[in-house]
Amino acid sequence: MRIALVGPYHPDLGGVQLYTTHLAGELLSLGHEVVVISYHGARSRWEEAVRRSPRIGVPGLRGAAFIAHSAISIAREDPDVVLAQYAITSGLAAWLASMMGAPYTVTFHGSDLRVSPRLSRLAASRAVAVISVSSWLAGRLRERGIDVTGVIPGGVDPNAFSSLPPRERVRSELGLDPEEGVILSVGALVEAKGFDIIPEVASALEGKGVDATFILIGEGPLRRRIEAKAGRLGVSDRVRLLGRKEFGETVRYYRAADVLLHPAVFEGFGLVMLESMAAGTPVVATRVGGAMDLIEDGVDGFLTGRDPGEMASRLATLLLDRDLRDKMGRRGRDKALSRTWRRVAQDYVELLEGVIP
Repeated sequence: MRIALVGPYHPDLGGVQLYTTHLAGELLSLGHEVVVISYHGARSRWEEAVRRSPRIGVPGLRGAAFIAHSAISIAREDPDVVLAQYAITSGLAAWLASMMGAPYTVTFHGSDLRVSPRLSRLAASRAVAVISVSSWLAGRLRERGIDVTGVIPGGVDPNAFSSLPPRERVRSELGLDPEEGVILSVGALVEAKGFDIIPEVASALEGKGVDATFILIGEGPLRRRIEAKAGRLGVSDRVRLLGRKEFGETVRYYRAADVLLHPAVFEGFGLVMLESMAAGTPVVATRVGGAMDLIEDGVDGFLTGRDPGEMASRLATLLLDRDLRDKMGRRGRDKALSRTWRRVAQDYVELLEGVIP
């Protein structure tokens, strides 16, 4: 099958970029022909063909230019099917190209739902299949009148997680105190991820007899707010913002941490939770989005409301009980390592076989 993948791509960082990039690689390994249609900075990772939209320096025109260029590129490539990742922009490009005969699927990743319900419905209107990355997101789409064909969450690369060194060794290499609890958060410092609550959680945790440091990997507009709040609450020494890290370095922090805290306000899937579980590190997450698909509360992690005291209590439970922490970590690791990117690609192929003549 000749497949065009449209959307954000390698080497950009982010959940959608990883999803699209690994999907391309696994589809290639399954014997399909893949062409990627993406933004100006996209680069080939698997020796696949990449068609890049031109760089646009005028604010507000980048998305429109990408839609137009991608629709033209799809028509030129004449694929058997288009897999649009992210409904707004990619989905609209595929919708335009479908008028010239190219069948397409559109995958909603979450943030696209928050842009424009009308454009989301338009992007899905001519699709042969609509895909969601979580059951929670599928429910929100159906509430907006968008029929969902299937749920295909993200995956992990087992090679990145299968032979990680012991936690104590990684901590030593990263210069982390072996006796101190380490609570990790990973993602863009934006409103949807909810990391601005972390100083309050750190303050609440201090009263529970737990010595722990909160480490944030990621960058974004909330950085100053988080730093200022940590200062006001007197926990600046407990909240460390490390900025962006390469994936391999982030995996080492997943392994070094005792717990991943993911306090999202809105989350389509939450790939970082699956990655943390693959490293054997349990997750405490707000009860939203993909967390409810990924985490069995009390079995391989904890789900909470968006309340600093409740989060701190769950973190304290894990930090003070190593046996529970290790047991949850093992269960989560087994679950995560069974959800590979190869499985993601196979899910797409099985779905396509049912909707493409």
